[in-house]
Amino acid sequence: MEIALNILQYTLPALFVLIAIYFTQKQLLKGEAERRRTELLRVYSSSLTPVRLQAYERLTLFLERIVPDQLVTRIPCNQLNANQLHTSLLETIRKENEHNLSQQLYVGNDVWIMVQHAKESMVQLVNTCAAQLTPQDSGIQLASLILDTYHAVDETPVQIAIDLLKKEMNERFG
Repeated sequence: MEIALNILQYTLPALFVLIAIYFTQKQLLKGEAERRRTELLRVYSSSLTPVRLQAYERLTLFLERIVPDQLVTRIPCNQLNANQLHTSLLETIRKENEHNLSQQLYVGNDVWIMVQHAKESMVQLVNTCAAQLTPQDSGIQLASLILDTYHAVDETPVQIAIDLLKKEMNERFG
């Protein structure tokens, strides 16, 4: 019995010390893991910020490029009939959109939906105006009709999308 008490006398304090060391190490490792995770998030966030800002820039540029004022001036309207201009305008809008599809990864879902709505409204505008003319009418007539119809609207979907882009960018980046 005395031997068992002697063994307990030495092993019990050692066991308490071992348990204390275990929990201390566990807390230290947990704190270190949290610190590393926080550091990785900070590095990740700082490297992603320029890419996100660039996405807002690119989508704003996309929206500006599909506005009829910009769209019509890039295509030689006087050399095309209404049907050819109609096809060229739709192709230009489609290419511009395809070029910016990956930007949806970096902006909010509401913004992306509004950008796509603005694009679709431009396609609809071009189609509606082209339907009012015959395919043999001049491209200048179609361009003029598109511009007049677009400017008759007070607040266009493109401008609404640009405003939403700016608002979200300011909320995210101050």
